[in-house]
Amino acid sequence: MTCIIRKITHPEAYELRQARLDHAHITQKPMVERTFYYENVKNGEQYHDLYGCIAWPTEVTEKDIGRPGYVGIIAVLKTNKPVEKSGFLLMEEAESKDVATILTHAINFRQKYGYGLHPTLLSSWWGGPERFITTIALFNQHFQSKEILIAPPVDFYEPKAFDIYSHSMRSVITPGRVRFGFGNNTILMNRLQLYKRDDPAVLAVGGLIHTLLLSCEWMDQHQPNMFVLEEEGNV
Repeated sequence: MTCIIRKITHPEAYELRQARLDHAHITQKPMVERTFYYENVKNGEQYHDLYGCIAWPTEVTEKDIGRPGYVGIIAVLKTNKPVEKSGFLLMEEAESKDVATILTHAINFRQKYGYGLHPTLLSSWWGGPERFITTIALFNQHFQSKEILIAPPVDFYEPKAFDIYSHSMRSVITPGRVRFGFGNNTILMNRLQLYKRDDPAVLAVGGLIHTLLLSCEWMDQHQPNMFVLEEEGNV
């Protein structure tokens, strides 16, 4: 699958980073904007970062055949808004009741959206790391050193995680303060309208949005009097 993302780094990245760190130290800001961003070669859109989220199919019971799992790519838009208030865009999504198919979508998505352009870009996926461990391990045998890695979103182990994620999801699509765009995608939109508890699509995207809102993952953490030298090309 052809990659549609390119990484753009400021020509004087080191100097710009130092200036931003100095300014953050003076103003006591906890985070700074990065000196690189990503561009969509198809439409010119610019992104601070892109993230993958994943949720597994629900359990099958005698009364319920289960709901499909979900996988999606979310971009943090680079616009004229303050960087910490950036909006989110659903780039692409897919669903399936088959775990291997979900993982295959993840492999295709990360190739399309720039995996490898930067060490952290789509290096792991936000989701539940403790289900289908054997299936994931067997699948990853074909991608040694480039395995699909799963990291739990913030508050994932809280008893009411789905309620927390639903609230965060609703907070960015509320009329008057919309911060999330669905693009041309319909799976998540339809799931939100039907709204069944523990829905994988809401769990996946809501967990990612909750994590991003709390941590501004697309910005660099600033630590006073500490300057980090990045490898050339990764600044």
